[in-house]
Amino acid sequence: MSSGDETAPKSKRGGKRPGAGRKPKGHKATSALPALDLEAALAAPAPDDIESTAQAYSRGAIASLVKQLCHGKSESSKVNAANAILDRGYGKPSVDVGGLSQLSLFGGIRPAAVVGDEIRVEARKYANLAIEVLGSIATRGETESARVSAAKSLLDRGVGTVQVAKVPEGLQPKTLGKKEEAAVAARNAAAGKYAPPPAPGARRIETVQ
Repeated sequence: MSSGDETAPKSKRGGKRPGAGRKPKGHKATSALPALDLEAALAAPAPDDIESTAQAYSRGAIASLVKQLCHGKSESSKVNAANAILDRGYGKPSVDVGGLSQLSLFGGIRPAAVVGDEIRVEARKYANLAIEVLGSIATRGETESARVSAAKSLLDRGVGTVQVAKVPEGLQPKTLGKKEEAAVAARNAAAGKYAPPPAPGARRIETVQ
């Protein structure tokens, strides 16, 4: 075998995909809860306020999203992480932002006052990183779906989401009442070959069938 074959770049196609294939017997996911924690979670009463329960994981959740942005292998997951950071820092894109209007924070969801403000500030620290990752995937992403998803996210964030198409008020169909419907039915019945004969002396217009 020549030395040229040894130095030739390998094709990116084929090969084992990370995380693919049948898991070995007894394999346990790293995110699986220990038995004691699982039993405690199932036995605990339902919380009255889910916000206070989830707040304990807020900073860890932001850190996890940033880690996915920097080191994630899936472009789709990076897009989702970038959107989550931007949504948490600036709210979801409104309809037709334009550039002058400000985005509504949190999309109407009531945040916990103190922790919500802290997490919003923390998320905004990584806003530039999120935008850069979206821009990179939108222009140089490996998959079409990831490129489209990233480009759409940038458009929604920059100029707002697209409004639902509506028929102009003057062109909307008007609902007919019973009298109008009867008049239309009578007018349709009086047309064509079943039309009543014309009055004596009136000129009859022949129609081509």
